[in-house]
Amino acid sequence: MSINSRNKGATFERQIANALINDLNLTNPVKRILEQTRTKELPDLMLGNWCIECKAYGSGAEPRPDWWEQVLASSKGADLKPALVYKFNNRPIKVRILACTINKDIKNTLVTVDLLWPDFIQVLLELFQKDIELHEKNFQA
Repeated sequence: MSINSRNKGATFERQIANALINDLNLTNPVKRILEQTRTKELPDLMLGNWCIECKAYGSGAEPRPDWWEQVLASSKGADLKPALVYKFNNRPIKVRILACTINKDIKNTLVTVDLLWPDFIQVLLELFQKDIELHEKNFQA
């Protein structure tokens, strides 16, 4: 990975961390997990039990399969939920999550849904208030 792509990735991670703080009205920061540059199965960001992987890429429209595999690997564990936040140049920020995360009636755990960023924020606010509270509580501990 070149220095420029590493810098672009780190900048996008900071952008998403700040967007989470602003859009969810968090009182505590969402910090980048810096150890993830050395340890393969760590997400870029955590929010409660959400493991968030961030990818910014030049051209394209669909995330690469290995990006999704990466976030799945980082979210192995009890109650951890994967989220792939991705953006291509001149395109909106999108978030891929497991469909069964937002609808327990979906039994096939391979089905994914891609949401626009504002829709993902609304889903978090309406369905995952416990994760927001967990983030706020754990940060103060």
